[in-house]
Amino acid sequence: MTDQGPNLQQQMQQQAMQNAQDFYGQSLGKIKSQAQNYREQLEQYAQQLPEGDEQAQIQEMVDSYSELESSMDQAAQDAGVEDAMNQASQQTLEQMQEFAGQAAQQAQDAAGQAAGQAQDAAGQATDQAGQVAGQATDAAGQATGQVQDTAGQVTDQAGQAAGQVQDTVGGLTGGLTGGGQQQEGEEQGGGGPLGGVTDQVGQVTQGVQDTAGQATQQAQDVAGQATDQAGQVAGQAQEAAGGAAQQAQDAAGQVTDQAGQVTEEDGAEETRATNAARRKAEQLGIDLSTIEGTGSGGLITIKDVTGS
Repeated sequence: MTDQGPNLQQQMQQQAMQNAQDFYGQSLGKIKSQAQNYREQLEQYAQQLPEGDEQAQIQEMVDSYSELESSMDQAAQDAGVEDAMNQASQQTLEQMQEFAGQAAQQAQDAAGQAAGQAQDAAGQATDQAGQVAGQATDAAGQATGQVQDTAGQVTDQAGQAAGQVQDTVGGLTGGLTGGGQQQEGEEQGGGGPLGGVTDQVGQVTQGVQDTAGQATQQAQDVAGQATDQAGQVAGQAQEAAGGAAQQAQDAAGQVTDQAGQVTEEDGAEETRATNAARRKAEQLGIDLSTIEGTGSGGLITIKDVTGS
């Protein structure tokens, strides 16, 4: 019993120590994976900036994260929990990548839905414009038909009036002719009563024809105006549809372009070194003047010092 007691207590202590080491390693792994993720994001962001002070400041933060990762590697090595830390770091990175992939897929789905909605709106606007143009054309056709009917009616009425006048003239002519011969010795001049009636009839007939012509011309003018207005309405509707379609395409294009673009520009800047790189060079006893920097404008980074 006395031998089993210390052994059990020793086993419990060893198990507790192992659990503590595992927890420590897992904690270091999670922190390291987060630091690595932040560092990579900063590196991508730095690539989008032109060379200058802003890019150098971002590189300074990148080197700080790199130095932190190196410190955690050394701490894990000293505590003998490198395997636990690396395993936890890998698992955390995979989870973060999976989450990022889901977020990207959701963003693409949202962009696709927005583009589809924009295209649907453009299609509806085009259909509505076509309907408006069709209605305008139908209205113009109806107006033209009504004007033509009115012109026809006016022309018919003018013809009937001219016919009545001609009948009246015929009756007068027959009455004057059948009334007897002119007496001998009377002068025949000025056309007599028949000539005056004929002139009046001609004037009336001409007036009726002029009125009919004016009515027909007015009817044609009204029809032309109605057709022009219909064409303007149809043109405006088509322009509105085109504008809506263009806006929809621009919106879809904007939603698609929000995936992010990375541009790189070259510039000239004097050689510098980050604070983390200077500290690392001092620890390793390396002269910075012998190192060629790969950062912005030849900036020496901690990677340039360590060669990793």
